[in-house]
Amino acid sequence: MSNSRTNKRKALQPSKSMVRQSGSVEPLRIEDMVTNTPSSTLYFKRLKYIGCPKLSNGGFGKFIPKFKEGVELIDAKRDDFIRECYQLFEGINTNSAYEYFSGLVYYLVWVDDSNVAIPEDGHLAWELIDKYMGWCQQQYRLGLLTRSQFKCRKGAISWLLRQNNRRHDAEKLPSIKNVKTDTETLDLETELKPTVKALFSAYFSLLNHFRAGSIPSKHPLYDESLIEQEAKKQGANGKQLRGRKTAFAHAMRNALPNKPIVELAMMLTYMFTGMNSTPLADMRICDVSFREVQGGKYLFNSDKGRANYQEQDNTIGFSKHARRFIESWLDISKQLANGDDNAYLFPCFTMDGRAISYSQGSKQPQQAINRLLKHLGLTTITPSKFRKTRSDILFRVTESVYLVAMSNNNSPEVTARTYIYGTDKEHENNLSAAMNAKYDVAKGKKIKEAVSEAKYKYGDILDNYEYQRLRQGQDRTHEARTPTGARCNDSRKGAGSIIEKSLRRAGVATDKSESACTDFLSCFNCQQHTFVTDVEDIWLMLSFKDTLQQLQQTPAINSMPERKYTDLYNTVESILNGFKVKNENNYQQALEKLMDAPHPLYSTVYSLNDLLETFS
Repeated sequence: MSNSRTNKRKALQPSKSMVRQSGSVEPLRIEDMVTNTPSSTLYFKRLKYIGCPKLSNGGFGKFIPKFKEGVELIDAKRDDFIRECYQLFEGINTNSAYEYFSGLVYYLVWVDDSNVAIPEDGHLAWELIDKYMGWCQQQYRLGLLTRSQFKCRKGAISWLLRQNNRRHDAEKLPSIKNVKTDTETLDLETELKPTVKALFSAYFSLLNHFRAGSIPSKHPLYDESLIEQEAKKQGANGKQLRGRKTAFAHAMRNALPNKPIVELAMMLTYMFTGMNSTPLADMRICDVSFREVQGGKYLFNSDKGRANYQEQDNTIGFSKHARRFIESWLDISKQLANGDDNAYLFPCFTMDGRAISYSQGSKQPQQAINRLLKHLGLTTITPSKFRKTRSDILFRVTESVYLVAMSNNNSPEVTARTYIYGTDKEHENNLSAAMNAKYDVAKGKKIKEAVSEAKYKYGDILDNYEYQRLRQGQDRTHEARTPTGARCNDSRKGAGSIIEKSLRRAGVATDKSESACTDFLSCFNCQQHTFVTDVEDIWLMLSFKDTLQQLQQTPAINSMPERKYTDLYNTVESILNGFKVKNENNYQQALEKLMDAPHPLYSTVYSLNDLLETFS
């Protein structure tokens, strides 16, 4: 019976992968050794010569880059080592290959520049690698190498050792701690805002060209006045200035179609979300969802591979710029993908027209942008800078490690390591304020006056949008605008509790729900105050300042102690200067309102005394 059963198992069919190759075909000449990665090409002929000279820029088609004219090519006599490396690189076809190759180039350049004798064990002899790592550590301590650069050089050596079954040696390489904390934070007013403003302007200019089917002759970041200003600052001559201006034209001529607008869109999204590079680069159009939460929010769905593929909630709030931007980009992204929702949200186009992820490419979207930003005198950008800046601002506003951790899709424990002692920007402001006060005291200013002025000069001043975001989700029942122009976040606290106790001692019955602080002259020293560059606030404070000046001229009606008056006037003047720096447009509008009429609270010179009598 069993023999009569039909055998349903299929016969094994041989495939190419099962057949052992008789031998691999490798180029005999090092000049012919070329390895292709997803978005770049590695030319091993560079390694043959001393100093690993660079090649001329590549082009389209079958153009093979050559060494630049005038470069002296001296044979380094390391052909065998190059052949070994070529065999190792032939086995990988990922973006990591470019990083390892770059690290190998740095290593060989060091070998050539140091004129060290090559040991019998060859270029990967431990004594040679140990010297190289020691040199890298020294450069890092001197500030000539960043942590990330040090990491790149170490990573390449570690990979080469492991590929040669030398894991034990790879583990002996020096550890590099806190690589991520090397990222600098952008100053909100002087660095972040001017740069983001330029990026937005360029993006919407390219958006108009995309919809019209045209290509601008120059990159829209071009600003002739800024270029000339930066060139003058650096002492650039006429030829250099012309080169900087033509760089904006070359940026459009040499770029693949639609590449500039994709790069700008990606960097603006980094700024809004604070996402890491790889999750954002690997996102698909279908990963963008819309949800109504307190007026609406866009959510980006992504997984965090390093943390067991946990889901991430990356929100773009509905500011006017955020909504306008993300809606416009979704429209463009779908057009670039011909309606395919599974296509990359930010496609990286290759020479042959394929759309891959930027995480697979050798060049990051900010590289081309940063070359132009330098010519404008604007700060250079990276996803990590945007992420760190966003986190620092959020912590300074909320002082909550938990909220920062949730925003970054990190654990509170990881976030606490960075923010448990405050932010670098906060420390810088405190140091600047201390040095400013010390300088004023040395010039003869009274200590209290110098400290007060420095405090408000380096304190945080918010625009109305920032203030609304700060107060979002909080109890705003007892929020108020004070007679001095400062905002009070909770009128029950601060001097309010002191006033309530005084009334109780005096036998005056008070209703706790109706208690409120009336000591508005003490607002500047109260923790509940916030400065907002709203036109109404600035107009009110300008009117308050004018009243103080009038009281000074008519001392007979000034019931305020002279010292308190002087301190108050200096404080208000310092805050108004901060308002002007933060939002000059609103400051000018408030000045125009003051010219028409002062705020109703200060309609006469007696207004301040009337207010003091009313609230005292």
